[in-house]
Amino acid sequence: MRTTAIGIAFGATLAVAGCSAPAPQPTVETTAPAPAPAAPSYKPVVSLNDLMVNVVDSHSHEIWDAEDKGPVTKADWERLEHAAVVLATSGGLTAVSGNGPNDQRWTGQADWVKHSEALSTAGLATIQAVRGQDVAALRKAGDALVLTCIDCHREYKLEVPKVWSDHEKVH
Repeated sequence: MRTTAIGIAFGATLAVAGCSAPAPQPTVETTAPAPAPAAPSYKPVVSLNDLMVNVVDSHSHEIWDAEDKGPVTKADWERLEHAAVVLATSGGLTAVSGNGPNDQRWTGQADWVKHSEALSTAGLATIQAVRGQDVAALRKAGDALVLTCIDCHREYKLEVPKVWSDHEKVH
């Protein structure tokens, strides 16, 4: 009898469960995700020439001067690292443009990016040389930097200083 009572109870449970409504499902919103915020627009505030003269050229000379004198103190190496980081970063800045009369035209040309990337690459090589306190590698990076400048000036600013022309003959 006990088996019959259990069977009846089980059957009744199944019958009630089968007759009951399914559990409500949570609602899912089907709205599209919010669009990503627009990238901030860049408005150049100085010309590429200003960037080159006041940032790239001045920091390049710190590297070139160190090749001759050789960094000695910890402060010398720190100054060179600062200059190298600025140069590596400047490649990206020159790729973006400036507000000079030819800047938009120049940065729109495919080979301009090549020159900007070469500047960053020379800066990165200089960073490695400085962080390793390797004077020979610093000289090699400085040579690559000067050749990068010469290549770009041949196409975009023909007033290449005599010192660069002399340097090119040596290498």
